[in-house]
Amino acid sequence: MNQEEWKRLVDKSDRQLFINDLITGFGLSKVEAEALYDRITLFNHDYYDGSRGPGQIAKTVVALGEPAGKPIKYCRMVSVNLTILHETDLEIRQKYGIAAERQNKELRLCDEAIEQGGVLTQEYLAILQDTSLSTIKRDDSYLMKQGISLLTRGMVEDIGRGVSHKTKAVELYLKNYSLSETARKMGHAPSSVNRYLESFTVVTFLHKESYPLLTIRKITKLSERLIKEYITLIERAESEGYTDRINQLLEQFIVNEAFKKTSRGGAQ
Repeated sequence: MNQEEWKRLVDKSDRQLFINDLITGFGLSKVEAEALYDRITLFNHDYYDGSRGPGQIAKTVVALGEPAGKPIKYCRMVSVNLTILHETDLEIRQKYGIAAERQNKELRLCDEAIEQGGVLTQEYLAILQDTSLSTIKRDDSYLMKQGISLLTRGMVEDIGRGVSHKTKAVELYLKNYSLSETARKMGHAPSSVNRYLESFTVVTFLHKESYPLLTIRKITKLSERLIKEYITLIERAESEGYTDRINQLLEQFIVNEAFKKTSRGGAQ
């Protein structure tokens, strides 16, 4: 896919179509339209979290906690929303290739299922990706060599073998890789890495303020697994002496929160 074809596909995305409507229909600037779209998306996520978003489908999958050896027909099942097409997919394909795009989707689909109380099998993941089981197994092997876990049903029973791709990306950034370098090494979109850093910073702030795990979960809406991984990473960074980036993230977070409070106070 050449640059022009990729740009046309990006321009036709749901996000871009909505932004274009805001620009032409309400006379907003591109920056204002993008900010408003992102704010609406965040609102929908916070208040209508159970409903499907753009590019999502609802699927019934095995509930988290069901033993790996138990036949699926006897397992408890749950309904989950899975993002088949995300706005960063085309960007990742353009920058890193089809294999990287596929692996990112696999990681995302598994994460989304886990966070909603479900878990995907490798076979079901192959169906969702319209690929072969052998391809999923090869991707799983490749990711494991990078220290990243593809959280399928069999893997969840042996979680100690690796960490999530989000934690791995944050760790690279903490070890003084730039945002773009981290994105390139992970084969992720920079915007995705930035979201991981934002959630990590909030967890770090709450953890250092001695908030309990349950409260951190309620505030961040992150899974217990990911929060624990982030806390472990914080502790490892402290013991191994690479906390400079954590302090920078926290300082920026505190400044931003203070500015928000000041802005809200001035508007009243």
